[in-house]
Amino acid sequence: MEIPRPSRTCSVSRRDFQADEPFFSVLTRENELFIRKDIAAEHWSGPPHEFFGWWKSTAKHVTEHPPKHVSGETLQSLFERLAAQPGEEDTFYILTLLLLRRKLLRYEKESIDEHGNKWIEVYALHTNMTYRVPAAMPDHERLTEIQRQLTALTNS
Repeated sequence: MEIPRPSRTCSVSRRDFQADEPFFSVLTRENELFIRKDIAAEHWSGPPHEFFGWWKSTAKHVTEHPPKHVSGETLQSLFERLAAQPGEEDTFYILTLLLLRRKLLRYEKESIDEHGNKWIEVYALHTNMTYRVPAAMPDHERLTEIQRQLTALTNS
């Protein structure tokens, strides 16, 4: 199921959303396709009679630059560097999850070593190799730091 991205305009008034303006999104289904309508708060009177889902958002996308698309090749290269770099286990784990999501790695299995540490094994399609990755989930603060770090590494 793929949900369409938010639009920058209200589907009722056809005006552009302002920065930080609240709006509502409603998802309906027509002929096996999901249709998304973004509606300014001033025009929202609730979801239509038949809907799949709805939610409230804020028009942050108006002021933010669209994210740069990072190629799979760049991410795979970074994966190789982190695999060989001790001390970055949580960053390596988060990058592994990203590559699994993008289907650039394939999940093989999970294991626990003799010290009680959890590991996941993934198969890298680009190297035809299996990697053992520590399941080192960082806390929220560290996750934010890793996100900034990965953004900096992939933009360099």
